[in-house]
Amino acid sequence: MTFPLSLILIVLQANAPGNAPLIDPKPKDKPAPSEQVEQCEEGVKGLVEGIKGLEFYLRDKKHKSAYCPSIEWEQPTLDEYKKNPKSYLPESCKIED
Repeated sequence: MTFPLSLILIVLQANAPGNAPLIDPKPKDKPAPSEQVEQCEEGVKGLVEGIKGLEFYLRDKKHKSAYCPSIEWEQPTLDEYKKNPKSYLPESCKIED
């Protein structure tokens, strides 16, 4: 039993993907940030605060020894600087940057 070549070509052409009807996909809703992303943002925020605290800690230490070594001042711990990043030098020792 042989099939005519024209019948085979018609069947193949009808099943070709180019002739398939196009279906528009549903638009996807924008996904809400996952819990991991939120945790990452919190971690980055904590890291930035820690770096700022370290910067103030080292700057205060340097300025104290360079500009006012004679005044009595006990530098707060690095943890204090990390909790609230700012200069803790006394006003009498602060210099303008």
